Amino acid sequence: MGLQRHITDRLGFFAKHGLLERLPSPWQIRIGWAAMLPITLSESERERQRSRSTWAGQIPVRVPLQLLYSPRQVFADTGLGLAPKHIVRHLLCVYHEDAFLGYDLQLLHSHEHGLALLEREAQRIVDGSNPMTPILRKVVGWPGYHAKLIELAQAARQFDYPDTLDLDPRFSSLIGFARFCSTLPDWPGRDFYGFDLDKLK
Repeated sequence: MGLQRHITDRLGFFAKHGLLERLPSPWQIRIGWAAMLPITLSESERERQRSRSTWAGQIPVRVPLQLLYSPRQVFADTGLGLAPKHIVRHLLCVYHEDAFLGYDLQLLHSHEHGLALLEREAQRIVDGSNPMTPILRKVVGWPGYHAKLIELAQAARQFDYPDTLDLDPRFSSLIGFARFCSTLPDWPGRDFYGFDLDKLK
């Protein structure tokens, strides 16, 4: 499935509900992704303070554990082509402050039953039925994180997403990212490369 199909399926969901004026092109998404990459590979100061509050939350310890649990996240991309199960596993093992969660919540919302999957899997950590519960709790390093995911997923069903606060809305919200990408220069259309026979002398 190509990027254009992913744009239509994921971002088209929000256009259909009146939250996006137009869809960016694949080229605009790729350029936008390059601009977003430094944000994807970093963390906010609030995230740093919370996620590194335990030994398991330190980068040299947590990253190998996170990749073992969620191997797909080794590929840092926009997430538009990810299946819901990969987005959910990423959220369960990587601490995100609420302001950053809007992006992934919106990705899941665009998938049928995506938010329900997050609720169900987060609940398994809250109640301890997931065998990985002790490790996942230590890796995210912030008490109550998984319970909060359930609350936010339930709110997202009603299109109520977390406030981005002081974070850049272009990269902390999927809708904001799509709008940003739509402002970027697009690659010329196919007709640009052809012959304009009517004007040849």
